[in-house]
Amino acid sequence: MTVCCSFPSAASHPNLLFSDITEVPGYQYSSSAPWNTWNAGILRSADASLSRDFSNPNWATYNRVSYRSGFAGDLALAYQITKDQKYLDKARQALLNLDVGDAPYDMDRAVSLNGYSLAYDWAQPGLTSADDTIIRDKLAILADRTYRDLNGDGTKKTYVTFADYHGQAYPGVAIAGLALEDYTNPNNIPLNSGPEDWIKAGTDYLFVNDELHTYNRPLISFGFDEASGKHLLGAYKTYVIDDLLWWFQVYSNHYDRNILDDYPVAKKIVTSELWETMPNGYMNNYVTAGNTLETYQRAILSLLNDQEKGEVLRYLDQTKGDNLLPYSRENDLAPTKLLFCVYGNYNSISRDSPDWTSRLDEDAIYQVFREDWQEDSDWLSLVTFNVQTNSNRDMAHHDQLSIEYYGNGDLLLADAGETKHVLDTYYGQYGVHHNSIEIEDPQTPFTTSSWADSQARGIYKGDAGGIDTPVTVETVIQTPWMEGIAASETISTVIDNDWSTSVALTSPIQYTRTILYPDDDYFVVFDSLTSDQEWIYRNVLRPSSLEIIPTEDKNGDNEYVEAEIGHVKGSLTINGDSYNWLSLPYKQETETGIRTNSISWETSNPYKNQVLLSIFSVPSSEIIITKHVGRIAGYDAASEVFTPIVYLRSRPAEELSRITVLMSGYLYEERKQAVELPVTGTGNALQINSASNTDTIYSGKGDVSFDVFETDAAMLFYRQPANSADYYCMISGGTYLRMNGREQIAISQTDPGMEATVNIPQNTIRQINRDGMPYTGFEETNNGSAVKIFSDKNNSAFEIQSKGQTAHIILLNEFTSPDSSQTFSIADDIPEKTTEIFPAEQKTGSIATSLMTGIIVLTGIGWCARRNKR
Repeated sequence: MTVCCSFPSAASHPNLLFSDITEVPGYQYSSSAPWNTWNAGILRSADASLSRDFSNPNWATYNRVSYRSGFAGDLALAYQITKDQKYLDKARQALLNLDVGDAPYDMDRAVSLNGYSLAYDWAQPGLTSADDTIIRDKLAILADRTYRDLNGDGTKKTYVTFADYHGQAYPGVAIAGLALEDYTNPNNIPLNSGPEDWIKAGTDYLFVNDELHTYNRPLISFGFDEASGKHLLGAYKTYVIDDLLWWFQVYSNHYDRNILDDYPVAKKIVTSELWETMPNGYMNNYVTAGNTLETYQRAILSLLNDQEKGEVLRYLDQTKGDNLLPYSRENDLAPTKLLFCVYGNYNSISRDSPDWTSRLDEDAIYQVFREDWQEDSDWLSLVTFNVQTNSNRDMAHHDQLSIEYYGNGDLLLADAGETKHVLDTYYGQYGVHHNSIEIEDPQTPFTTSSWADSQARGIYKGDAGGIDTPVTVETVIQTPWMEGIAASETISTVIDNDWSTSVALTSPIQYTRTILYPDDDYFVVFDSLTSDQEWIYRNVLRPSSLEIIPTEDKNGDNEYVEAEIGHVKGSLTINGDSYNWLSLPYKQETETGIRTNSISWETSNPYKNQVLLSIFSVPSSEIIITKHVGRIAGYDAASEVFTPIVYLRSRPAEELSRITVLMSGYLYEERKQAVELPVTGTGNALQINSASNTDTIYSGKGDVSFDVFETDAAMLFYRQPANSADYYCMISGGTYLRMNGREQIAISQTDPGMEATVNIPQNTIRQINRDGMPYTGFEETNNGSAVKIFSDKNNSAFEIQSKGQTAHIILLNEFTSPDSSQTFSIADDIPEKTTEIFPAEQKTGSIATSLMTGIIVLTGIGWCARRNKR
């Protein structure tokens, strides 16, 4: 090809990841592991491409431009490392033929644009002026075409598929924009866009507002939860994370700015594994995710501060190369060439656990309670999905308000995950697959389902076209003695004849699930359901273990029969009697004929310790058992195994106030004792007794009495420590609480908050704190035997210190609308790290410190720093 004149790059190259190869960690530490391995791998790959003829458009293998561009990058980086002319000559040939090869999909062009842009940046110093001009024009043509592909050249402004295409393509277009930042199209080739447009694909359009589509939201919001950084589609983060890693590093080096600071959601994305993984470091089973190890973070360490580096390095020390779950896998998607360029020597960085624990956020799609950072700590997740993604990979799981529960080193209540290899391959799309609720219609029963042999139906979450049942987080509670969250949804549709169809309920159901985690290592789950029509409500429980007998393809035909299906290890006990769940027929409902409050599950965790999960639920329920399939302890067919499904089936009713307590422990530990309390009125109550505390828990409506209590609250948790006059009380709704006939707390609503009168030992007030701050706005009443306290919020936590007694009281208004959502937090160890993860401009609340008590209060943010107990 002959050109009349040369217009080479005016910018100095390389400039995307480095300007001088000798400053790159992989070059500086090339004789040490792991850099020597990466160096050898890059040179080995480059050597393999020396014999390739890049001008040949018909390679027998690897002819797609997505592969060819990767080979070009290998050659160009090898040239930078060695300055060997043979690598430059072959990289030059590859770049001059960047328009040669197969591009069957738009994605191929997008991937090749990323690879060729990097290859050009690395090879450019050795190019002649004429070659540089040709390559820049060809790269610009590819960038323009790929940019226009992003919305079908204006014909697909409503089409977004984040994981499969757009989430991978936007970063590559932006990298091309920086590689050609000074490009002015001097030869007047026909282009409809330029570098300024291409860069926006990785900045404004990716993080602020995607003007290439009509949704008036950033592209990143179709793939990641902006509040938490969690990937909306679960395992599909693996489709896009390498592209994002390249872009995050290129942006930060090229501009000498940190993209994690400029766009804070980027930091949330690359650090989400720290908070969302289970205490053993393995991923949860949210939608398509499985119990795998995700270890790409080495590629982002250089952009973190030292404290964050230490936290991520601690996570990587725990996870990289771990073989605790032999049927699992490790996904390290960090590209070798990128690691060579950016991964430094971090031996001097202290490996530290984060100072925060739970991750609760009223705007997030996924919540996590965490006791501490030990491998056997308590952990519980809750799905609170509230975003449209244009994908069935998250919508079709119909898993709203479902939980997973990990305790004592094992996953004891597991979601089914994405079962896609064995038997019916249901992909985890039905109510039977989630620890949530199902609904039966006693007047006009639903047909018996093919997937669970059941007339119960799961809540219809939505589909790629829209979300039918969004969740609203009403309240987040975080104090030194109690964490909690309340989330609600209006159920108007349930799954019909398959996962993709729904049927409308004749009367909608208002459903609130509240989870409390008192400072005593157990969880309380409140399920409140209300309708104008009677329904039968089922709680679905999926006892599980990370210790499994794996599924085996004994015939090697990938056609699995029941005899080849493995199972979770564990024994089920119902009302004190052992129940042989494994002998049941596959997916056939079995009525046990038992009505009880008590279920237990005994198993051995992967650390070879015997663990007991005790489940106690009121009201007493009919127990139905099904043997079904779930994916656990891995990602592949070996981990798709039988697991028991336990249904707690209620009697027909318009309303249900269920309380379920989840308690796990090692077999040698003393167990807490649970007992149902009779209730006079409408509601249910139970009591948890241990050597340390007596906890009384209630849920219902109207005026009721139980044990020594009388109240009209909707929900009550009352803890009386042994041998102490102190008490801990959380009360939601209502106007009074009496004990032994004596007024304990009287509550009245104010505009905008509430006031409460609390009985105390006479004339002995020493200190009152409200939401962690010293509080002086109280009034003593009844001759000093009571104190009136006020709050201008829907929710407040008080600590009333008097002689011989401290009362810890959390007051919650009843939840009336999505606008009432509140977050308040009182934590005793919250460090500055919290503000680094959620920068100040992202918060709606504030941080304040009590000089008298040393308590820190956070308002409007969901990180908790309960003191580590181990």
